[in-house]
Amino acid sequence: MKKGIKSIFSVALMLLLITLLAGCGPKKPTAEDAQAYVKAVLDLMCTGDYDHSVNLTDIEEGNETEMRDALFTEALGDLGANSDLSDESVNAFKDFIIDALGKAKYTVGDAVPTDDDGYDVTVAIEPLKIFSGLEEELMSELEVRVAAEPDKIMAMSEQEQADYIMAIILELLNKKLADPEYAAAEEVVVHYGPMEGNDGVYGCTEAEGEKL
Repeated sequence: MKKGIKSIFSVALMLLLITLLAGCGPKKPTAEDAQAYVKAVLDLMCTGDYDHSVNLTDIEEGNETEMRDALFTEALGDLGANSDLSDESVNAFKDFIIDALGKAKYTVGDAVPTDDDGYDVTVAIEPLKIFSGLEEELMSELEVRVAAEPDKIMAMSEQEQADYIMAIILELLNKKLADPEYAAAEEVVVHYGPMEGNDGVYGCTEAEGEKL
């Protein structure tokens, strides 16, 4: 589950980075521009909004949240296609991811100039500790429920069983999310620089999105 959420977030963030670049005009962007861009992308991903003084391309004013949600729907496409989960369960999972991102803690730090007229930007991220003990909690809860209703669960189809388990997982995760704990901050350095084939346009590549 933890690996799955990381993968979905990574795909969605990469899609966002491909979509959102910063037009800088005739002047080279400053360190503050680099910091503002990285923070704007993270803010948009996590909260659905960002500092609109940052000149992001291909984004329509007022539709930021809808665009972010559409990216997650696209990123979750494989989950629904390659599992027995119903659309309702996949959508519930997406809602959880968005809620979890809304509680993300990160700080955009220094931007150090690089040889390509770009910057290396340090981001300190405090990981949410919502997966600790999840497997054990899930197995314990399943044992209780199967003991209470063995015939009902055994009579379920494969999709119904998958949805049943996913509902328990989300119940446990949302309980943790209601009073979240965070691990010590981890620093990630992402590169913000000129985009190949796009004169005067700066941003982060897919590879930088994977780091985050």
